[in-house]
Amino acid sequence: MTTPNDSRDFYPTPDNLAWEMAYSLQSTKYGWKHLPQPILEPSAGDGALARQIHAVADIRHDPKTGELDRYSTSKAKEFDLDCVELSSDFRAKLKKDGFRVVHDDFLTFRPAKKYAAIIMNPPFSAGAAHLLKALEIMKDGGKIRCLLNAETIRNPYTNERKELAQKLNELNAQIKYIPDAFKNARRAARVEVALISVDIPDKEPVSKIRLELNNEMTDHMKADPQLAALVSADPIAAAVERYNAAAEGIRRIYEEYNGIKSLFSAATADDKETEVLNFNKSYNEAIRSLRGLYWQKLFDLPQIRDNLTRAMQDEYHNRVSELVDYDFSPYNILTIREEMSANIVQGIESEIVELFDDWTNLHYNSEYSKNVHYYNGWCTNEAYKVGKRVIFRCQAFSEWSGRFEPSWNAESCLSRIERTLHYLDTNGKKYNGDDLRATLKAAWEAGQSQKVQFHYFTATFYKKGTCHIEFSNDDILKSFNLFASQKKGWLPPSYGKKAYHDMSKAEQKIVDSYEGEASYADTLARHLIPTKATLLQLNA
Repeated sequence: MTTPNDSRDFYPTPDNLAWEMAYSLQSTKYGWKHLPQPILEPSAGDGALARQIHAVADIRHDPKTGELDRYSTSKAKEFDLDCVELSSDFRAKLKKDGFRVVHDDFLTFRPAKKYAAIIMNPPFSAGAAHLLKALEIMKDGGKIRCLLNAETIRNPYTNERKELAQKLNELNAQIKYIPDAFKNARRAARVEVALISVDIPDKEPVSKIRLELNNEMTDHMKADPQLAALVSADPIAAAVERYNAAAEGIRRIYEEYNGIKSLFSAATADDKETEVLNFNKSYNEAIRSLRGLYWQKLFDLPQIRDNLTRAMQDEYHNRVSELVDYDFSPYNILTIREEMSANIVQGIESEIVELFDDWTNLHYNSEYSKNVHYYNGWCTNEAYKVGKRVIFRCQAFSEWSGRFEPSWNAESCLSRIERTLHYLDTNGKKYNGDDLRATLKAAWEAGQSQKVQFHYFTATFYKKGTCHIEFSNDDILKSFNLFASQKKGWLPPSYGKKAYHDMSKAEQKIVDSYEGEASYADTLARHLIPTKATLLQLNA
């Protein structure tokens, strides 16, 4: 195609350079390279750069005619690429080749659309103005790849060029000078060019409503020092204040929306509103969703989660669908916490037995048979107890990198064990998992997967997805086994209620098999048998 009369400053980008520019726009996600979208080509000419963008996206054009391959038509429609071109002849060519042309003169272009990237080879005679325009369009973030005459950068003798140089310096632009880039191009020229690459970070969104709410919150705290101290010290009180601010933000957003939605009308006689903004929830439905989010977050707070058994955590997460109809307020939170306290003893008892069953389930993994020590049970010979070392399933190595990276799953497994053993510790204090989380984080950062010391045990993690723990507190291990054995009826009813010599021969035989006379006397003397009264201290 000959150069149109209205495009004498047209120098099509050589294919190798166009490919380099288009390819460099890609980023890697989940191991795959992909182009950002939408992309703008503001000086498209006959489509040299646009075709290379399509090529990177695996959209094919006929090498002779430039028209879309018929197998790529649907893919090209889905790919979001806009072209701007001043020449009417070139605009016709671009449209024929399957490109979307959205404007003529780039310097008068005022897009409402937010582009992820601009790729351009503007007229050398107006290169500075075009790149400044591109920088203005992309001020909120995105990528720019631009070819300029090298003199535009090297010789900033005009105010326009000086402004451009300053902006490129502020944005840490990369500039690559290429001599004779157009020497063998379709329209040859002996000129040195500068390939400018700018990656502008996404601008942090600014909300006037958020700023207003922050200022109001600051004034509120200054006016009420007691509330400020409570919010600072209590994560739950802080969560309530954030919820109230979020709810007020939603109210103001809906107020703004209702105030401007008439601008979205069809501007016809019937003046019907169209769905421009997808406000498909009513205000009350949005508040309901917000409640659900905050109730969900409440059960993830360590202050709450640490003192819930795994079954209780599951139960209260399932209750979120019910709690969305209850305001996220101190009264309702207190009510839920009182319900938790009322159920905690039963939950603790169930958790101890469930953990015991998990560790002694020999059918789950043959390796777990090392966990079990058998003894003669009361009215049965199938009794057993957990030994000093236990193996269980716990994935603490990344499946992707193979490195020791204990995540939430590992924390959940270990906190369940530590919390359960803490329940059996007779001091009656609430459980706090901060030390466990800190220990696990330190081990992660140090790459220490062997013999990590926790409060009641040491843990060693293996890549195959198991964890070996060794108890460092024999008394708590004994209490754990006693509680489970009594719940299963494997110890005589008189166990813990009579001295050894007051037991019958049959009862003594069970005690001998379980631990021996001396150990039984020590158990009685030091009150190592868990009782309901001990567990009830947790409600204090």
